[in-house]
Amino acid sequence: MHHMFILENGLPIVVRKAVYNDALFINQLVARIYGSTDQVLTSLEEFNSSITLNAQLSRIKNYSDSRGKLLLVAEIEKKLVGTLDFWDGQRQRVQHTGEFGMGVLKEFRDLGIGKCLIDVLLLWATENPIIEKVKLGVFASNERAIHLYQKMGFVEEGRRVAEIKMAEGNYLDVIEMYKNVK
Repeated sequence: MHHMFILENGLPIVVRKAVYNDALFINQLVARIYGSTDQVLTSLEEFNSSITLNAQLSRIKNYSDSRGKLLLVAEIEKKLVGTLDFWDGQRQRVQHTGEFGMGVLKEFRDLGIGKCLIDVLLLWATENPIIEKVKLGVFASNERAIHLYQKMGFVEEGRRVAEIKMAEGNYLDVIEMYKNVK
């Protein structure tokens, strides 16, 4: 599953499913993303202490083997610049739904990479016989991301008030958004 796009700056990009050979590069990519933003749930320290190379290899296998999971990478000139992971509900009554998380390297933001990743996710979800609803949670302070999700047809369905406690002691809401694909 390879999808080619041309970014707003003219660079070609490939979005594809992650494979075993990506494991080390995904870890390096995610560590760089977590180190460059405070708009994510996991801290860099938490990520570094939990996701070893073996853990990432197991994760790639788990996502590849599952009908309701998808792990994507975005690649420019053979270099990983973004990733998206989608996981469906674990119980029968919620397995028609799933949630995704996404990250793009700081120096590659605002080029349309997130849109490419979500386009591939939505295409996959639409063709997937079990997935009907795609969800996400986004920090209320992340206006750029919220704007992208709205542009792509996601709508707010709720808000978890003061869900996030930042290091400085201030709290942030998480906005829940969804899009039906069936």
